[in-house]
Amino acid sequence: MSTQYLSSKSNKTKHPLVVVSAVALVNGGMFEILRQCIESAAHLKEADFIFLVHTSEGLPVQANTTYMPFPRANHSYFRRLYTEYVSFMALSRQLRPDIWLSLHDTTPRVIAGLQAVYCHNSLPYFRPRLKHALLEPFLVVRAFLYGWIYRFRSQRNDFVIAQLPWFTSFLGRYMAVPADKLIAVRPNFNAASESAFQANQAEMTQGKKLICFYPSLPRVYKNFEEAIDLCANAEATLWVTLKGDENRYAKYVHRQGKGKDVVFMGLLTHEECLKKMALADVILFPSDLESFGLPILEAMSLGKTLVLPVRPWTVEIAGAYQAAHFYENLAQGREIVQSLVQRQPRITIGRPKAENSVRCLEGFTELLRFLIANTNTEGGQA
Repeated sequence: MSTQYLSSKSNKTKHPLVVVSAVALVNGGMFEILRQCIESAAHLKEADFIFLVHTSEGLPVQANTTYMPFPRANHSYFRRLYTEYVSFMALSRQLRPDIWLSLHDTTPRVIAGLQAVYCHNSLPYFRPRLKHALLEPFLVVRAFLYGWIYRFRSQRNDFVIAQLPWFTSFLGRYMAVPADKLIAVRPNFNAASESAFQANQAEMTQGKKLICFYPSLPRVYKNFEEAIDLCANAEATLWVTLKGDENRYAKYVHRQGKGKDVVFMGLLTHEECLKKMALADVILFPSDLESFGLPILEAMSLGKTLVLPVRPWTVEIAGAYQAAHFYENLAQGREIVQSLVQRQPRITIGRPKAENSVRCLEGFTELLRFLIANTNTEGGQA
C-alpha cells in the first residue's frame, strides 16, 4: 500500500481525498464505467483520488490519481465480502478519506466524510419465471443475494446512484432511500452526426438482405429467443453473439435458431462488436433485464435503426431517438421487422415517454464535483 495518503487529513494541500472502490469491475460495460470515472478524475485538480481496482494494468497514469490493486478480491464470495467489510474498514481508518464511492452495488463498512454507492445490477427488479429457473438455476439465488447486498447497510449512504432515473427511483423504493439521496448519472455519450445518421438510413434502401444484430451475453434474461422470433417470419438475417455451447441457456437458444437464418458468432470483443454493429442494418435489444443497455447507446451513436420492446430502460435511452421503433408485444415486433425488410418502416404504437422524478447529473465529472461539494469533512461513522 502506498503511504502517501495514510495521513491525508494532515496533508498540507488540503485537497479532499476521494476513494473509489471498484475491485469487482474487470470487464464489460461496468469496466467502461470505471474508465469514465478515472477520466473524469483527471479533470478535477482540486481533489486527490485513490482507485481500488482488480489490477492497475492498462489504466492511465494521472497526476492526482493512485491505484491500489486487490487481485484476490474476486477469488470467492467469501474473499469479496471480507474485502468489502473488513479490509476496506481497516483501509479507511488509515486513509481517512473525505469521500468513499463504491462503484459496484455494495455498501462497504468504512469511515468517510461522505459515503455513496453506485448501483448497476438490476437483478432485484427481476421476477424470475419457471423458464429462467430451469435454464439458469443460479439466477434465482443471485437475485436473492443481490436483494440482500443492496439493502445491507444501505442507510449508511449519503447518496445512492444509478445510471437511469427509472432504476434510481426503483432503488429508492426498494432500499427505502429518501428522494433527496437519489442521483441518476447518465454515462458520457456522443450522438451520431446528422450525416452519419442519414448515411446509415440510406444503406437500408439498397437491395440487400436486411441484417439484424443482437449483441449480448448468454444469460437467460437476455431473451435471445425473442430476437429469433422477431426475424423468423421475415426475410432477415440475425447475428447473435453466442456460439451455442456456452451454457444451458445458450444451447437452448441454438436449438431455437436451428433451420433459421441465424448466425452464431460467439463472444466478441468490444471492438469487434462495434464493427459488426456498424455493418448491420438494424439493432435488436429484447432483453428482459437491464439497468442501462449500453449497446442501445452505441447503436444510436452510429445512427443505426433500433427495434426495441417497451421497457423502462429502452424508453429512457431511446424514446426521443428518431430511428427507434418500439413494440408492446411480439406481433407488433414482427410487423416492425417485416416493414423494415420491405424498406417501409412504420411505428405501430405511440412513442412512449420516460418518467423523470429524481436528480439527474451528466457524466462522472459532474457527479464527482457534486460529491466533493457536499462532503462532510468531519468524517462519518462505520
